[in-house]
Amino acid sequence: MKKSLVALAALASVSAFAQSSVTIYGQFDAGLYNIKKANAAGNSATVYGDGATFSNILGFKGTEDLGGGLKAGFEFQTDVQTNNGGLNQNGLFRRQANGNIEGGFGQIKLGITTNPIIATNGLLMPVSGNSVSTATSSALGYADFYTKNAVTYTSPTVMGVTAQIQRGMSNNVESASAGSVSAYSLAYVNGPLEVRYAAQDRKAADKGAANSGANPSTSDVTTTDSRGDTTTTAGAAAKGKESSVFGLKYTMGAWTVGAASLKTQTAGSAEVTGNQMGVGYTTGAWTFGGSITKSEGSKLTNTQARYALSKRTNLIGMYATADNAASGTVKFFPVAFNTGSAPATITDSAGGLAGTKHTAIGLGLTHSF
Repeated sequence: MKKSLVALAALASVSAFAQSSVTIYGQFDAGLYNIKKANAAGNSATVYGDGATFSNILGFKGTEDLGGGLKAGFEFQTDVQTNNGGLNQNGLFRRQANGNIEGGFGQIKLGITTNPIIATNGLLMPVSGNSVSTATSSALGYADFYTKNAVTYTSPTVMGVTAQIQRGMSNNVESASAGSVSAYSLAYVNGPLEVRYAAQDRKAADKGAANSGANPSTSDVTTTDSRGDTTTTAGAAAKGKESSVFGLKYTMGAWTVGAASLKTQTAGSAEVTGNQMGVGYTTGAWTFGGSITKSEGSKLTNTQARYALSKRTNLIGMYATADNAASGTVKFFPVAFNTGSAPATITDSAGGLAGTKHTAIGLGLTHSF
């Protein structure tokens, strides 16, 4: 349950902390999973899995009524690694660290926040989560999850259409474009129908070598592993990349179906395309669903059964397969975890193996507040 902390101002004892409302929120997801052919030796393993469906997070957000229809706010969001109690290597608040002002004109947000292409991808499949959206975006190469140095504008909804435009500044004094990110999304929602499109253009961070170590490159643009984590190497030059996601989702009573088309073009490499289809069915406390993602002869299949113990707590059973082609750059892994590297996690590699069919089955417990 979200807890309103209106009394935070009194606790802080300074007027600078006064807010109309401050909320602490979070999410827990962990379970046990058995993975077949988990490595090149063909070994199987039963592992503790953190965040196979939902990321483990702790967040703080607040709003202040400025009057005249204006509001100001902030949001900070961090990872909670339940396998070791540690922090993500990419920063304490690498997910969200931003402030905003909003009114009838929409919302303007300043600071690191989610890239529109990732947000759109996660909304298109009826029954999704990290083992679908994170595994897909990592394998197809558009996993720029969060945009740094970002200015993000979200429009008001007009006739069912909402637009978002995002610019991640390079902060490179020798080149305003090198390492920058431009992204946007369009969403049309009308009753049971959702149509969504998002794209991004990430410029190569190949100029201003003297500054490249300090250049934030605006988003997680270096090595991305199968957990969706990235490692930034000082002085490394990230390649330019253009990516897009287009899809629709339709709800008919207890049934929901979705479809998406995915594209990524990295400088110096051939274009990578993929297609995704999913279905979900809800009855009482149960939700059943699955999705299939295909790209370059590789296929990721994910099926889930979710049972709501309450409005905030769920048991989730999952079975997934990643059948990878012997050639091609796309290699799926059947389950995506967020666990840190100490103690070791089975998914520290960049993804699945070529010419290998991986399988994973597990049961997780989730709770949100």
